[in-house]
Amino acid sequence: MWVRPAFTPVEMPGLVLEWRRDGEGAWRALVTWVETRGRVVTAWVPAEELRPVQAPPQTGSLYG
Repeated sequence: MWVRPAFTPVEMPGLVLEWRRDGEGAWRALVTWVETRGRVVTAWVPAEELRPVQAPPQTGSLYG
């Protein structure tokens, strides 16, 4: 996923560890990412701050 936390000017690649709904029913994800200065962050992020990475599915072997 691409993560763009509030007040952050760029999207960063993130790894979603878990999904859950908050008390109001909105989806949040526990995401780990590395900030531009190298700090590793793990935080609950609202689904609106995430975007899937668009990549074609991998099929077959590495050799064709």
